[in-house]
Amino acid sequence: MTRRIVLPVLALSLLAALPALAGNKKDLTLTSPGGAIRAEIKAGGKITYAVSYGGKRILDESEIALKLGDGTVLGSDRKVKDVKKGEVREKGLPAVAYKKAAVDDCYNWLTLGFKTYSVEFRAYDNGFAWRFVTKGKKGETIVKDEVAQFNFAQDWMSWVPYVRTNNIDTFAQQFGSSFENVYQHVNLSQWDSRRLAFLPVAVDAADGVKVCITESDLYDYPGMFLNRDGNSIRGVFAPCPKEVEEFAAHKGLQDAIRSREDYIARTDAARSFPWRIVAIVPEARQLADLDLVWQLARPADPKEDFSWVKPGKVAWDWWNAWNLYGVDFEAGVNNDTYKYYIDFASSKGIEYVILDSGWAAGRQMDLFQVSPKIDLEELVRYANSKNVGLILWAGFKAVDPDTEGVFKHYAKMGIKGFKVDYMDRDDQVIMNFYERVASTAAKYHLVIDFHGAFKPQGLSRKYPNVLNYEGVHGLEHLKW
Repeated sequence: MTRRIVLPVLALSLLAALPALAGNKKDLTLTSPGGAIRAEIKAGGKITYAVSYGGKRILDESEIALKLGDGTVLGSDRKVKDVKKGEVREKGLPAVAYKKAAVDDCYNWLTLGFKTYSVEFRAYDNGFAWRFVTKGKKGETIVKDEVAQFNFAQDWMSWVPYVRTNNIDTFAQQFGSSFENVYQHVNLSQWDSRRLAFLPVAVDAADGVKVCITESDLYDYPGMFLNRDGNSIRGVFAPCPKEVEEFAAHKGLQDAIRSREDYIARTDAARSFPWRIVAIVPEARQLADLDLVWQLARPADPKEDFSWVKPGKVAWDWWNAWNLYGVDFEAGVNNDTYKYYIDFASSKGIEYVILDSGWAAGRQMDLFQVSPKIDLEELVRYANSKNVGLILWAGFKAVDPDTEGVFKHYAKMGIKGFKVDYMDRDDQVIMNFYERVASTAAKYHLVIDFHGAFKPQGLSRKYPNVLNYEGVHGLEHLKW
């Protein structure tokens, strides 16, 4: 049973003290429920935060701001309209297709209110987070840039996953990324300032404490990269695409961005922006147990039933190039080979078989044209008889034009889900594609595996049918 306790601790007293709170400078403190994390927040001309853990400074004063297209800078206001504090103690939040069946959500919060926006801060026992929330105004706004600084207190060692590319002359050349690389273990001061790092990034602080930077609740907005700028680590965001062409190297299944706008998002004027997360744990193993991305993500619609979502393992044809030995048929992209895979999966308790690249005919851009070597409906019937589900691979550009039609057609046939590939970006346009795929797939009870994808950022809490993000330097890279 879920138990929700929300206590606006200072709400009544703040109403009486409002005239005293409004002014040019505010020095505020927010601590975690257990007291280990302490954030010092300053406002008045600019907003900064600093974070300590167990009494030791982790992050020195770091600035946050949001720069809009009309020249307004959210965070530069001289006066704070109001300050509110409170705590949340939620026990046993149900989680679908997650690493835990239920999650406790316990944190203390502080909100700085301004005329047209607010800044929300949360302190958990294992992390600190903030986000901007705009209000009141209807229509659209342009976000030119966001300021997100992480000024570490010392020159600690860090784990840095640079974007994999041979072109590092400009950041624009690095915004296209499969988010697959090994981590460099270097001091913060040794980061290559010409290069972007994708999230998450970890830092080895003093006494074995581990710090991890990531984000959550990323909708209609670009993802965050990190870059060293002098002694500061700062967020960098891909501007919106302007001129887009097919990328012939991947059979036209992905885009090549030829030019970009001078802003990072054109979005609703009244909205909440993504959470910036600084996770802090005393031991490295506890990084794997973090729930902050899930906790800070928006939940699924309570009217939606996701009990049909079935996570599982998958037998992977592409890994060994469809080669089978000691069989009495010609191995390849054909029904005999896939029936062999289905038999194997069934005998080993593997829930799915994937039909990777090759099942769709021609250039694989028309997903309604199946290879003549495959009878897909027969394979679905055979797989169902063996209690195995079939997953179809598809390139981003093949799914994008008619997501609804493709998903409706194959769900009706009995396909269980899609592996969608070649996004290789996290700008605002592609982020909206992610949500469209997730929501449309949920409508037709299809599970989704994203490949060529950025890190998990909370989408799977709202859409639990999103089972995986394959943006890692994993088994694929050992094949070469």
